[in-house]
Amino acid sequence: MMLWKTAGRCAVCAAALLLASFPLLAQKEHTAAPAAKSGAATGKSDANGKPAAAPAPTAPAEGPAPQPQSPQAAVGEFQPVLHAQGAKIATCMDTIVGESAAVIDAPHTAISSWSTAAPNDNLFLSIVGLNYANNKATPNGAAILFAAPLGSGKCEGSTVQIYPFAQSCSALQASLIKEGHTIATLRALPVVETKNGYRDVLIPTAGSGCVLVSVGMRQ
Repeated sequence: MMLWKTAGRCAVCAAALLLASFPLLAQKEHTAAPAAKSGAATGKSDANGKPAAAPAPTAPAEGPAPQPQSPQAAVGEFQPVLHAQGAKIATCMDTIVGESAAVIDAPHTAISSWSTAAPNDNLFLSIVGLNYANNKATPNGAAILFAAPLGSGKCEGSTVQIYPFAQSCSALQASLIKEGHTIATLRALPVVETKNGYRDVLIPTAGSGCVLVSVGMRQ
């Protein structure tokens, strides 16, 4: 917000930054307070590496099954987990629960896909839109969860978190390296590894902002 004063009179005008949310196919909503988004990117270096769901499959047997829309749910009812339960996924359930707990910390909407022919033997994918109503700096974010069986009852997964910030990438990088370190520069994009092993790619926007993309793996 900027304030202008004129001689003899004072008038105050305010302009607020708006960021677009992340709409996707079939969706659900969830309520929870943002867990870790204090400061520029502090949520991205917390214990979960952040800056801080019954299905109705309709796809062919070999194709993914997107989930339909449903109303807002309560805290703890992570929609990717509810989708996986409805799909009868067992091998990767713990991985999906852990990933959901790590990246979902706000009201959210999710769409999940899996193989309807053999859901327990193939990749599970969930895309999540997040809304931080009380965070003017970063009101929206997104996360992508992957989980795939490796055989012998084992599963491996990964997450991608996306957060647009109004501040510059240099300011975000300076905040992140307080507890992490820069490990690479991909052309002009710095990559910071957090103390928890997440790798954060900083992408400058057309304006003066920055998009933080955080990638993590889970076994």
